Amino acid sequence: MSHNGDKMKLRRMTLLIVACLLLPLQAFADSALSNRFSDSELVRIMKGEGYGAVKKIDDGSIRVKIDGRTYMLFNQDDGDLQAYYGIGGTSISYRDINSWNRTKRLSRAYLDSDRDPVLEADLLANGGLTVENVTEFFKVFVGSVEHFREFIIEHDDS
Repeated sequence: MSHNGDKMKLRRMTLLIVACLLLPLQAFADSALSNRFSDSELVRIMKGEGYGAVKKIDDGSIRVKIDGRTYMLFNQDDGDLQAYYGIGGTSISYRDINSWNRTKRLSRAYLDSDRDPVLEADLLANGGLTVENVTEFFKVFVGSVEHFREFIIEHDDS
Protein backbone atom coordinates (compact mmCIF):
# COMPACT_ATOMS: atom_id res chain seq x y z
CA MET A 1 0.00 0.00 0.00
CA SER A 2 2.80 2.39 0.87
CA HIS A 3 4.55 1.55 -2.39
CA ASN A 4 1.41 2.53 -4.41
CA GLY A 5 1.09 5.73 -2.37
CA ASP A 6 4.70 6.59 -3.20
CA LYS A 7 4.04 5.93 -6.91
CA MET A 8 1.03 8.26 -6.84
CA LYS A 9 3.05 10.98 -5.11
CA LEU A 10 5.82 10.57 -7.68
CA ARG A 11 3.31 10.81 -10.57
CA ARG A 12 1.72 13.93 -9.10
CA MET A 13 5.12 15.51 -8.58
CA THR A 14 6.14 14.64 -12.15
CA LEU A 15 2.93 16.14 -13.55
CA LEU A 16 3.44 19.27 -11.47
CA ILE A 17 7.00 19.68 -12.73
CA VAL A 18 5.94 19.14 -16.35
CA ALA A 19 3.13 21.69 -15.96
CA CYS A 20 5.53 24.21 -14.43
CA LEU A 21 7.90 23.72 -17.35
CA LEU A 22 5.20 24.03 -20.04
CA LEU A 23 3.38 27.12 -18.73
CA PRO A 24 6.29 29.48 -19.44
CA LEU A 25 6.53 28.02 -22.95
CA GLN A 26 2.93 29.07 -23.67
CA ALA A 27 3.61 32.56 -22.29
CA PHE A 28 6.74 32.72 -24.45
CA ALA A 29 4.79 31.59 -27.52
CA ASP A 30 2.24 34.38 -26.95
CA SER A 31 4.99 36.99 -26.61
CA ALA A 32 7.34 35.69 -29.33
CA LEU A 33 7.88 38.20 -32.12
CA SER A 34 6.88 37.30 -35.63
CA ASN A 35 7.27 39.26 -38.87
CA ARG A 36 3.83 38.13 -39.96
CA PHE A 37 1.12 35.61 -39.25
CA SER A 38 -0.45 33.38 -41.88
CA ASP A 39 -4.20 33.55 -42.44
CA SER A 40 -4.65 30.19 -40.71
CA GLU A 41 -2.60 31.39 -37.72
CA LEU A 42 -4.79 34.50 -37.48
CA VAL A 43 -7.95 32.39 -37.59
CA ARG A 44 -6.52 30.21 -34.79
CA ILE A 45 -5.52 33.29 -32.76
CA MET A 46 -8.96 34.87 -33.09
CA LYS A 47 -10.76 31.64 -32.22
CA GLY A 48 -8.39 31.19 -29.27
CA GLU A 49 -9.47 34.62 -28.07
CA GLY A 50 -13.07 33.41 -27.95
CA TYR A 51 -14.38 34.73 -31.25
CA GLY A 52 -16.39 31.75 -32.48
CA ALA A 53 -17.46 32.89 -35.94
CA VAL A 54 -14.08 33.37 -37.62
CA LYS A 55 -13.56 32.34 -41.22
CA LYS A 56 -10.96 32.87 -43.91
CA ILE A 57 -12.99 34.03 -46.91
CA ASP A 58 -10.14 34.71 -49.31
CA ASP A 59 -6.35 34.96 -49.24
CA GLY A 60 -5.59 37.75 -46.79
CA SER A 61 -9.26 38.22 -45.80
CA ILE A 62 -10.67 36.95 -42.52
CA ARG A 63 -14.26 37.56 -41.45
CA VAL A 64 -15.11 37.80 -37.76
CA LYS A 65 -18.75 37.95 -36.65
CA ILE A 66 -19.51 39.31 -33.20
CA ASP A 67 -23.05 39.88 -31.93
CA GLY A 68 -24.45 39.89 -35.46
CA ARG A 69 -21.87 42.39 -36.73
CA THR A 70 -19.32 41.57 -39.39
CA TYR A 71 -15.73 42.72 -39.02
CA MET A 72 -12.94 42.10 -41.51
CA LEU A 73 -9.29 41.49 -40.73
CA PHE A 74 -7.04 41.95 -43.75
CA ASN A 75 -3.63 40.30 -43.67
CA GLN A 76 -1.39 42.39 -45.91
CA ASP A 77 1.54 40.96 -47.89
CA ASP A 78 4.04 42.80 -45.67
CA GLY A 79 2.49 41.35 -42.48
CA ASP A 80 0.56 44.49 -41.52
CA LEU A 81 -2.99 43.88 -40.33
CA GLN A 82 -5.98 46.07 -41.16
CA ALA A 83 -9.27 45.88 -39.27
CA TYR A 84 -12.36 47.04 -41.19
CA TYR A 85 -15.99 47.69 -40.29
CA GLY A 86 -18.65 49.28 -42.51
CA ILE A 87 -22.20 50.43 -41.82
CA GLY A 88 -24.87 50.56 -44.52
CA GLY A 89 -28.24 52.26 -44.66
CA THR A 90 -27.24 55.52 -43.03
CA SER A 91 -26.66 59.03 -44.21
CA ILE A 92 -23.87 61.03 -42.64
CA SER A 93 -21.92 64.03 -43.87
CA TYR A 94 -18.21 64.11 -44.55
CA ARG A 95 -18.06 66.96 -41.98
CA ASP A 96 -19.28 64.57 -39.30
CA ILE A 97 -16.77 61.93 -40.43
CA ASN A 98 -14.03 64.59 -40.26
CA SER A 99 -15.20 65.42 -36.74
CA TRP A 100 -14.78 61.76 -35.76
CA ASN A 101 -11.26 61.72 -37.20
CA ARG A 102 -10.35 64.99 -35.45
CA THR A 103 -11.49 63.83 -32.03
CA LYS A 104 -10.73 60.09 -31.96
CA ARG A 105 -7.49 58.13 -31.89
CA LEU A 106 -6.42 54.69 -33.07
CA SER A 107 -8.78 54.48 -36.06
CA ARG A 108 -9.87 56.41 -39.11
CA ALA A 109 -13.28 56.85 -40.66
CA TYR A 110 -14.36 57.70 -44.18
CA LEU A 111 -17.30 57.44 -46.53
CA ASP A 112 -16.87 54.65 -49.08
CA SER A 113 -17.91 54.84 -52.75
CA ASP A 114 -21.56 54.24 -51.72
CA ARG A 115 -21.28 57.00 -49.07
CA ASP A 116 -21.52 54.40 -46.30
CA PRO A 117 -19.42 55.09 -43.19
CA VAL A 118 -16.38 52.87 -42.69
CA LEU A 119 -13.99 52.52 -39.77
CA GLU A 120 -10.48 51.12 -40.19
CA ALA A 121 -7.37 50.63 -38.09
CA ASP A 122 -3.89 49.29 -38.84
CA LEU A 123 -1.40 47.24 -36.88
CA LEU A 124 2.05 47.61 -38.40
CA ALA A 125 4.27 44.55 -38.49
CA ASN A 126 7.58 46.35 -38.97
CA GLY A 127 8.30 46.22 -35.21
CA GLY A 128 7.19 42.60 -35.01
CA LEU A 129 3.87 41.03 -34.08
CA THR A 130 2.89 38.92 -31.10
CA VAL A 131 -0.29 37.00 -30.43
CA GLU A 132 -0.95 39.41 -27.57
CA ASN A 133 -0.63 42.61 -29.60
CA VAL A 134 -2.82 41.17 -32.37
CA THR A 135 -5.58 40.27 -29.91
CA GLU A 136 -5.31 43.61 -28.07
CA PHE A 137 -5.41 45.48 -31.39
CA PHE A 138 -8.61 43.71 -32.37
CA LYS A 139 -10.21 44.22 -28.93
CA VAL A 140 -9.49 47.95 -29.15
CA PHE A 141 -10.93 48.04 -32.67
CA VAL A 142 -14.14 46.30 -31.57
CA GLY A 143 -14.46 48.88 -28.78
CA SER A 144 -13.90 51.70 -31.28
CA VAL A 145 -16.64 50.27 -33.48
CA GLU A 146 -19.09 50.48 -30.57
CA HIS A 147 -18.32 54.19 -30.16
CA PHE A 148 -18.41 54.68 -33.94
CA ARG A 149 -21.87 53.13 -34.17
CA GLU A 150 -23.13 55.45 -31.42
CA PHE A 151 -21.58 58.41 -33.26
CA ILE A 152 -23.22 57.41 -36.55
CA ILE A 153 -26.63 57.01 -34.89
CA GLU A 154 -26.29 60.48 -33.30
CA HIS A 155 -25.35 62.09 -36.62
CA ASP A 156 -27.51 60.06 -39.04
CA ASP A 157 -29.29 62.43 -41.44
CA SER A 158 -31.61 59.83 -42.99
